[in-house]
Amino acid sequence: IAGSAASKVFAHQTMELGGKTPVMVFDDFDVDQAVNYAAFGAFIGAGQTCVCASRHIVQASIYDEFVEKLKTKTQNIRIGDPFDPLTQLGPVISARQRDRVLSYCQFGRDDGARLVAGGAAAKVPGHENGYFVQPTVFADVKSDMRIFQEEVFGPFTSVTPFKDEAEALRLANDSPFGLAAAIRTRDVARAHRVAASVKAGIVWINDHHRLDPASPWGGVDDSGVGREFGTESFDDHFNVKSVMVATHDQPFDWYRDTAAQRRLN
Repeated sequence: IAGSAASKVFAHQTMELGGKTPVMVFDDFDVDQAVNYAAFGAFIGAGQTCVCASRHIVQASIYDEFVEKLKTKTQNIRIGDPFDPLTQLGPVISARQRDRVLSYCQFGRDDGARLVAGGAAAKVPGHENGYFVQPTVFADVKSDMRIFQEEVFGPFTSVTPFKDEAEALRLANDSPFGLAAAIRTRDVARAHRVAASVKAGIVWINDHHRLDPASPWGGVDDSGVGREFGTESFDDHFNVKSVMVATHDQPFDWYRDTAAQRRLN
């Protein structure tokens, strides 16, 4: 029983549990490039990745332009058979997952977010029984909405405005998850400040999804503990022992009458 329990604990510690990745877009970054990264981050693999760009947090001065351009980009994505080289977005994994994604489309409407693109099942000729969902974008999303807080795991993303760096970080960190985050800025100092303060185990600066097997992969909070890849991936398999050895040959008596050291009584 003890061994079984220990195995369950270890499995819990090392499994990945979701991400709800925030993407902070600052106004010094090219909007078209930010939109291209947004589509890639949110919709690759039909959004079924643990680090998909779930929450776009965009500076107010470029917010409207970003939303409008992301709408156009999203509406032009080609949905179809994933074995067709021309297809840009395939189905989700199951009918159950399709229905789950569509339920969050309804949550977005119910909670007052603005549907910008998608929001329904997609019809693909020749694949009438396929589990296709239109790539979906909601704007004007507030941090207390379900679509901001809860993992959807499909071609679904939200957009929320922010005024300054402090608010961007507050919104990004307002989540039970902490697997990954992304930052879009040309200001190197800001990039490092935000990367250091955002609650995430993985941070992309002006990129998304790419990984280096030499770097550790893992999260914090409800995104689990433990790391894959990098030398850190070995840590859970070893017990570390500390051994201290006095190499001098000096006599020692803490309580001798002539001791001059300060007493720690």
